[in-house]
Amino acid sequence: MKGVSDIIATILMLIITIGLAGTAYVYISGIMTARTAITLSVQAVTCTGSDPGDSFTVVVLNDGTTDVAAGTISISVGGGDPGVQCDENTLALNAHTSGQIICTDGAPLDIQAGTNMFTITAGGSYATGSVYC
Repeated sequence: MKGVSDIIATILMLIITIGLAGTAYVYISGIMTARTAITLSVQAVTCTGSDPGDSFTVVVLNDGTTDVAAGTISISVGGGDPGVQCDENTLALNAHTSGQIICTDGAPLDIQAGTNMFTITAGGSYATGSVYC
């Protein structure tokens, strides 16, 4: 019984070398990290106010590597309900930090009693959640 031939061994070593060089290039050039620059996630949601449906607070985390400037975060509640007003324009999230967004009801529509769906977007990343008021 013979071992691996010299030609097959050379081809295997060449494939391994090319694979390692390709992996190093992708890592160093930032191709993999560019997609995780801003990563939003919802940490907690609570209904607040004396009347159910008065307001709710969302704690959002930017677990990415890039800061989110104030005015670049948007939140859509209940499919874009124009009566829900949120203070997301004042929130700036540094990398690996969290912050609060407070949404209150206003005219002409209110935060619905029951489950309210919302979507938070910033820099191509988004997070969805729901709150029961």
